[in-house]
Amino acid sequence: MSIESQAKTQAETYEPKATSDAGSAGIGEPSGPKAYVIDVGTIRDTVSAAREVPVSRDARSRISSTTEVLVGMLELLLGEDLNFELDAAVRGMYRTAYRLLRIGRRPTNDDPTVVAWQYMRDVAEMTSQLVAAYADQQGGAEFHGR
Repeated sequence: MSIESQAKTQAETYEPKATSDAGSAGIGEPSGPKAYVIDVGTIRDTVSAAREVPVSRDARSRISSTTEVLVGMLELLLGEDLNFELDAAVRGMYRTAYRLLRIGRRPTNDDPTVVAWQYMRDVAEMTSQLVAAYADQQGGAEFHGR
């Protein structure tokens, strides 16, 4: 499955959760990041695919598209409540992720392919760590099989 297909699948799997102000039918407008279900399996598959991308000039477009997908997934995970206030390890992950996502840190088309590849790998690693924390807090047993 291509990265673009995985991203589309991720987008299609988001379904609003019922909220207290959603009315009797349980349907309402999403009220924020918590209004969506995170597809842990798709995120893990995307991270795995990113780890397999070779560092070569021929793979530059794949590196760029994979990075875009991973950045979106990382931003989505950062919107989740992962007990930031209570867990020093999670706070460290958030700090690292926000530093990584700064616009000035992101490679441009002028940067060498190896720089873009390493950035993609760094984003994949951080995404992997946060999705693991998310899965653990959501009752990880159902997610560990993927």
